[in-house]
Amino acid sequence: MSRPLRAFLINISVKFYNKTLNRKFWSEDNKFDPAIREKLLSITEDFLDKLDLEDVVVHDVTLTGSNSNYNYNDYSDLDVHVLIDYKDINEDEALVKKALDGQRFMWNLRHNIGFRDHDVEMYMQDKDEPHIASGLYSLLNDEWLVQPTYDPPSIDERDVYKKAETIKDDVRILQEKVSEVKGASAKDLHDKAERLKKKISKMRKRGLAREGEFSVENLAFKILRNTNVIGDLIDIIANTYDKIYMENFKTYFEYYQGDPIMNPLMRSGKNVNRVGLNKKHLNTVPRQHNHACPHVNNLINGGAHQIKLSGQPLHNTLTIYKVDFAPGATKTLGNSGVEVQMFEDEEGNHCGMLKKKVT
Repeated sequence: MSRPLRAFLINISVKFYNKTLNRKFWSEDNKFDPAIREKLLSITEDFLDKLDLEDVVVHDVTLTGSNSNYNYNDYSDLDVHVLIDYKDINEDEALVKKALDGQRFMWNLRHNIGFRDHDVEMYMQDKDEPHIASGLYSLLNDEWLVQPTYDPPSIDERDVYKKAETIKDDVRILQEKVSEVKGASAKDLHDKAERLKKKISKMRKRGLAREGEFSVENLAFKILRNTNVIGDLIDIIANTYDKIYMENFKTYFEYYQGDPIMNPLMRSGKNVNRVGLNKKHLNTVPRQHNHACPHVNNLINGGAHQIKLSGQPLHNTLTIYKVDFAPGATKTLGNSGVEVQMFEDEEGNHCGMLKKKVT
């Protein structure tokens, strides 16, 4: 085993399968902790209230995912699903799903709730949506809907870590180059990062289709996600996108410095930016406004015409201006003069296109 791989194994403690359910929440006879159950139901009530869904009938509140099965690890969330009838809100179920997904994402982003070192993640689900799970527990009725059985899969951990380490190294190489690039080289690095992100997504989908959640590809993806390698890659994509435009931006005088017609210094021989006895104000330079969001600042004061954001950079921007993610909607970001068109890409990622507002 190579030295980098050995270090990677030492630094990451991920168990793929356990002999018991998570004893932080489950008793020896697989009963869920009543105190945690009550707290999760209280959180659900608040969650529905914040989403203005207090009048919608709740058909069930379930716990699913790794913490209702034997494949939990230190990074596993408590995945709480609230089952309602989407038609109670609107006949267009696809529209309801998109709207609720956006609200749910923002609620989870703004609240950092966890029990016994495991985060709580809230989800909305239509009551008729098929939910395939080998472990499914009703918090509302305090009973198993699908009780998991102990059936350890055959996992080649060495292959899992090798695949994860290879991608981790690819991300590290891209990360080291971010500070060096600008203009065309930033565009090249941005494209490489986007291709790697798509490669990871395809890798996981192939693994899930072939061998399910315990495929080498899916387990490697979980390692990358849990160790923030995926997050680092998304940051690289956002940072290089900004550098494409930031490094190419020129002032009016720089752009026309060799033009005898457009450059006022060459046309008149006078420096229009000189502040002398008869010129009290430097009013020939457009006033710039500093904005709390660097992406908005780039649009207003830089050379970018539009900026696409996704994932955490997008939600950081929305949070600054107190805007909730809503696919299909266009919102103005405060009084910045910038609006964001929100949508989901083909992989379900939350995306937004920032543009100057047309007045």
